[in-house]
Amino acid sequence: MAAGVSTLRQGAAAVLIVHTDETAGYSWDVVRNSWGQRTPSVRIEPGQDALAFAGWIHSTTAAEIFAASGSVDGRSIDELVDLANEKDFEPIPLGARATIDIRSSVAPLDTRNVIAKIEGGDPELINEAVVYTAHWDHLGMRTQGDGDRIYNGAVDNATGCGVLLELAAAYAGLPEPPSRTIIFAAVGAEESGLLGSDYYAGHPVIPVGKTAVNLNYDGLYPFGATRDISMPGYERTSLQGAVEVLAAEFGLSLTPDAHPEQGYYYRSDHFSLAKRGVPAFSFGVGQDYIDRPDGWGEERVAEYRDKHYHQPSDEFQSSWDFTGIATLARFGFELGRIVAEQEQLPSWKLGDEFLPAREASWQ
Repeated sequence: MAAGVSTLRQGAAAVLIVHTDETAGYSWDVVRNSWGQRTPSVRIEPGQDALAFAGWIHSTTAAEIFAASGSVDGRSIDELVDLANEKDFEPIPLGARATIDIRSSVAPLDTRNVIAKIEGGDPELINEAVVYTAHWDHLGMRTQGDGDRIYNGAVDNATGCGVLLELAAAYAGLPEPPSRTIIFAAVGAEESGLLGSDYYAGHPVIPVGKTAVNLNYDGLYPFGATRDISMPGYERTSLQGAVEVLAAEFGLSLTPDAHPEQGYYYRSDHFSLAKRGVPAFSFGVGQDYIDRPDGWGEERVAEYRDKHYHQPSDEFQSSWDFTGIATLARFGFELGRIVAEQEQLPSWKLGDEFLPAREASWQ
């Protein structure tokens, strides 16, 4: 789990994530579908530390445990979440102990990152890169239940993979390659905790200190054209000006993260490169749908998350409209070309949490 590494650094032996629909952005059923069955993990090498246990717990059960401990002074889960979001939050000892009986089997499972590149045309910049990513994995097959048991992953993330292939074709069709190298990485095991992109970030084709930007496509909604796009995180980088000029040329506005409390920036493959210093962000379809009433897009997204997200029913629908996704593909293509020609490598803005890693990667 993504929370595991940072929790391990704090000295924890185990971690339980308390689930609420509001903070996760999806229901408890998604947790059961996604992590209630076979869970891939990277083989631990000798000498590596690891959590003894990592899992999820429903907020109702968590509330019962907290109340029984008598250490939260009657505060609700919502109040405790708000408290934990404060910068000066101090952990609250529960005075509770747990005995965990885990019965599992371990089987080797091989997967792959699939990578292609177009080498840069400038001999001075050929060893620097723009990296496009999209994850190709999903959850395989549901082990129980009747009917369709295949997790198709049409929106999440065949949409991103389709864009990645079209971007590669578009770059390959240019009369001359860009100055910097362009890398296309279809990464695996994203649904298991960004494992594929994390592996790439630790074993890059071109060093992270020479990687100009990571542009990621993940779970694009095929509901039509919008007047806006969403790229949370771009404003934290030195590319802010270039992004906003390009958006104006496309006639698009840039919509902030609609649900920052759900931490989506830290839940997709670009995060693996960002935490190693690479300016990185994902593209998302906006919310202002053309010829649709206000709130229509939010309703469609809510319907998808409730009925199809991480379920076998996430499969192609003939009614889908890919116009908005095509715009995201063209926008990402042009932005990548701009970055590939910039004189200096992009970075994070002063004070950003990822700037120290960027500066360290240049040493």
